[in-house]
Amino acid sequence: MGHQFDPAKVISALHHRVTGELLHLMDGLYANIEDGLFELAYRTTEESRKRRYFDLMREMRYRKSSLVQGYARRMQHAHDQWFRPDMAREEFDPEIAARAGRMAERCMAHFGGVLRNVAERAAFALDCEPDVSSLPIGPRQIAVNFLMTMKALRFDAYSIEIVQELFNRFVLDRLGQIYGDCNIRMEEAGFLTRSELEALNRARA
Repeated sequence: MGHQFDPAKVISALHHRVTGELLHLMDGLYANIEDGLFELAYRTTEESRKRRYFDLMREMRYRKSSLVQGYARRMQHAHDQWFRPDMAREEFDPEIAARAGRMAERCMAHFGGVLRNVAERAAFALDCEPDVSSLPIGPRQIAVNFLMTMKALRFDAYSIEIVQELFNRFVLDRLGQIYGDCNIRMEEAGFLTRSELEALNRARA
């Protein structure tokens, strides 16, 4: 069974579709961020921390356009990682990399199975080794792009730590259907997982 579609075109269309879905989820993040920060503020009895949450609320509102546009640019730039895997190994700030890794672990616990299928189908399409951790639409890369955008806008480490929890809740935790759709589209394009390829080879033997 050969490719039914041009892999580069399928992967490119998939990446742009996922980027659009992520920007939609970013709208959801912003629709909920004030309530989320209010909730955190009223949970603490420390006045200094309360003020920090309210200051962050204003800062997030003020920088919304820059944050969303910067994130969109990073996701668009990540498109080339499909075809140049070495780009995914770019060195990041160790703290950013560690944060993104922790965020991805939580996502993998929920969507690990479908993400492995997506990675294997991409590897089949692009003739490379499957690697969930470097998928340009995988949770680690999505988290890295967000955290790097916040850092580029000079948010401090404490602010990033607060917002990353909200990003987990309103973006990463809601990726299941998106990854499921990616898996279906890649399957329909003829891109096989390892088990599907093994079954096909056994049938041909």
